[in-house]
Amino acid sequence: MAKTSSKEAAVKAPKKEAGWQAEKSAMTRTAILDAAMTCFIEIGYANTTTALIANRAGVSRGAMMHHFPSRMSVMKAVIAYLHEMRLREYMELMADIDTPDAQLTNKDIRNSVEMAWNYVNMPSFIAYQELLGASRTDPELKAVMDPVEKDFEKQFLQMAKSVFPHWQKLPALEPAHDLVQFLMKGMAMSQMSTRRNARVKKVIDYLALILMEIYDESIESKLAEDSAK
Repeated sequence: MAKTSSKEAAVKAPKKEAGWQAEKSAMTRTAILDAAMTCFIEIGYANTTTALIANRAGVSRGAMMHHFPSRMSVMKAVIAYLHEMRLREYMELMADIDTPDAQLTNKDIRNSVEMAWNYVNMPSFIAYQELLGASRTDPELKAVMDPVEKDFEKQFLQMAKSVFPHWQKLPALEPAHDLVQFLMKGMAMSQMSTRRNARVKKVIDYLALILMEIYDESIESKLAEDSAK
């Protein structure tokens, strides 16, 4: 077996050390972003300071400043972090619900509505809504949020087309998608203090039936259009 020369070992050691440092830096950054997200949920955007984030993340003030020299630099990074997280989580929740080679059923649609409800109850959604609400009266935050929100809406609709192939070519896709999202968001942000689970279940049941009707009508309309050509 060939022996590793001292020269080769000297070259490999710094590379290994550099790789570990990069990994450690990435882990610290992620811990800070996760901590910021938790702070938004627990104490709100206005009360979240860099010191509180650092404490929650378990990092020193110096490490915090190394990664994020200002409060707004943290906010920009968290917004980008949540943007990617929310798209990924939606894709994971909706994967395999709508199978293109099988008939779409009411059960499939109801399952998608349930997943949409789960989606708006995830920490990423709650944290993002806190930032969105704060941006209404914070011009600096709004300047960061607006382009991200526009990009999210665009990507979100494209993602809906990819995960719901039965709806993909139907004009009803966008309004049906909006109906689900607006209703789920409104329900998640409302203060239902009594019989919350039972009320949510009824709304999900009704919405699934409405979506099934919209789908059936859209299919009939499309078939009529195609036959008329």
